Amino acid sequence: MLICLTASISYSQKSDSTNYWLGVGLGVSQFPSGMMALGYEFADKPTLLIARYTDNRELFSDNRPGIMGQEMALLYGIKAGKFRFSTGVSTVWGVNRGKYLSTIGDPILYGSNYYEPARYLTVGLPGDIRFITSTKDFGIGLTAFGNLNARRSFVGLNLSLYVGQMKR
Repeated sequence: MLICLTASISYSQKSDSTNYWLGVGLGVSQFPSGMMALGYEFADKPTLLIARYTDNRELFSDNRPGIMGQEMALLYGIKAGKFRFSTGVSTVWGVNRGKYLSTIGDPILYGSNYYEPARYLTVGLPGDIRFITSTKDFGIGLTAFGNLNARRSFVGLNLSLYVGQMKR
């Protein structure tokens, strides 16, 4: 009887706690990309909430302005083992190239093409799949991410480092 009582008490004192983390990643989309994400995993539930900032931009191009897209997203999802699946809503903004204006320098070898900047702001449907392996406080993972929107949809893959309360 004492063993049953001890097992019952120790089991009832075991409580699942919330996990939270900050992830920073670099990778590639249509262009090189960077991502910061803040995640909160609810106690006693397989659900999570993620706030994400993504920056995709063209680097080392002879065309001006360089194409750029940024996103701020709020995602809700589920946790299944080391995987996290989430989707939500986002604001996407950036710069595309508009009307051609001129070329400066040699147009064949080292010239730069100048275009009218075409700025945009739109709403998007973000999603991501994260694979995270971690210790108690640190983790590393791979994130497949994307955003479906009216101006410049994108998908990409990032390698991320995580810090926080990853597991108890």
